[in-house]
Amino acid sequence: MGEDGKNVADPVFPFKMRFHPNKDTQGLIPNTRQDDDMAYIGQLESMIPADTILYDVYGLDAPEARGGVEHLMGTLQLDGKLTRSKWGDQELFFRHQLSRDDM
Repeated sequence: MGEDGKNVADPVFPFKMRFHPNKDTQGLIPNTRQDDDMAYIGQLESMIPADTILYDVYGLDAPEARGGVEHLMGTLQLDGKLTRSKWGDQELFFRHQLSRDDM
């Protein structure tokens, strides 16, 4: 399906995606360990300006072994200022797993 909700005859999608930190984010957060493991939350709120481009998003069009080429697909940008939320801070959880475990 396309952005308009209609079928796409020959869809194009990346074989693999890579999120590369945008140059605008370099140096915004200190690269030193804090005594408080949760200090990063306050740092994110106070040190990342509204509307910052966080990542450049690249897509690989085929496996590297088959000559895949990486292309810039777009950017991941904040829409305003970072904001805390009870659900996001206390309930949201991502379980990371190796893709080979899914195979």
